[in-house]
Amino acid sequence: MRVVENTPERLVLRDIPLGPGAALLAVALLPMLWGWALARAGQMTGGLFLIGFGVIIFLGCFGVFVQVLTVRLDRAADHAEITQTGIFGRRQTIHSLADLTGATLQSTLIRRKPGDRIGKAGRRLPPEPRVWRTALVRRDGTHLPLTEAYGSQKTAGALAAALNGWFGAD
Repeated sequence: MRVVENTPERLVLRDIPLGPGAALLAVALLPMLWGWALARAGQMTGGLFLIGFGVIIFLGCFGVFVQVLTVRLDRAADHAEITQTGIFGRRQTIHSLADLTGATLQSTLIRRKPGDRIGKAGRRLPPEPRVWRTALVRRDGTHLPLTEAYGSQKTAGALAAALNGWFGAD
């Protein structure tokens, strides 16, 4: 998360999720490299198929899971603009700034299925992982999540702290 602009009248925050993008590239590189090796070995059809498959995996997953989040708060215009931009388009929502009081963190657990066993017999299972996202808080107490997806506590916490600092909230 990066603070692009921070003045008493305007706050612009941008989050570019480079970690998920790099992980998706690493997964998609396997069929692309395998296809390249096949093409160099004389198997052009199989090689081009695997290269194309890797490109489709990368673009499809990158377009769905990696989206740039931009939050613009403007006191003069009295609006909060939330924009998510990805390969397949852009989604923008605008809310009245007078209706918002700050930001909060929302979290959820990634639950294990009944019967899942991780570790050796007789040992306690590790705790279930928790994922986080930032939400704006309205005056009536309802929350407006900035994203549909949950992610790391560090990023969500930094985003919420920057928003609350600008709002002057805890």
